[in-house]
Amino acid sequence: MAEFYIEANGLARTMERSIDATARGMLNGLTDVKNDWKAESIDIAPIDTSNLRQQIAAEVFTEGNEKGVEISANATRGARRFNYAYYIHEEDAGGANVNGEKKFLDKPAQNNKEKWAEWIEREIESELRRAGW
Repeated sequence: MAEFYIEANGLARTMERSIDATARGMLNGLTDVKNDWKAESIDIAPIDTSNLRQQIAAEVFTEGNEKGVEISANATRGARRFNYAYYIHEEDAGGANVNGEKKFLDKPAQNNKEKWAEWIEREIESELRRAGW
């Protein structure tokens, strides 16, 4: 009778590490995307008093199995706290002369989604290589 044995402990440890490595890579990539998205949105946002550009915020979120980047702008003015960031971005307001891109949050995502996906993929691959793959 012939027998064949393999030592699978190393493979099992590597597979366990790959889950953490994938999560780290995803978080690293999403953080890069968040920083790039925010910077580009700030660069192209309409400028009047610079309040709008200062109120652009971005964060990486992880809720259960969902992970991503959320970006927002909530610039208000006046006693009634009128949200002119929403007004410009969502209501196409300000006429043709707003000194910047009205869709300052959407435009960077539209222009960079393929590049950002590659960044995330590269970060995951890098972390998996460090974990032994």
